[in-house]
Amino acid sequence: MAVRYFDGVTDVQLGDQVTLSVLFRKRVGRVVYVPGVSAVNPEFEEDDGSKWVGIRLDDRSLVATPVLTKTGNLKKKIKFIARDNSPCELITPSSREFEEHGEALSP
Repeated sequence: MAVRYFDGVTDVQLGDQVTLSVLFRKRVGRVVYVPGVSAVNPEFEEDDGSKWVGIRLDDRSLVATPVLTKTGNLKKKIKFIARDNSPCELITPSSREFEEHGEALSP
């Protein structure tokens, strides 16, 4: 199942520019991990079916936002801005961002 933005139509793709609210502040970032597209990383996909999309914010912090299990969509507060094919730092299967840095936010 493809992961989509809240509109249920637009697929989430690696490198997408998005906005989201973190602690009542509007932030801008890029999608760096998409379940089903990225190589599996256990910090973003669990055996029970829970999955998260990784978003690297402009300040280099990382946010993991849940994929809603019933629809496969993201929450309404994650807004698609534009496709961006320029290079970005993607999450790899061996990345351990939260284990190493503890930056676990889930807007």
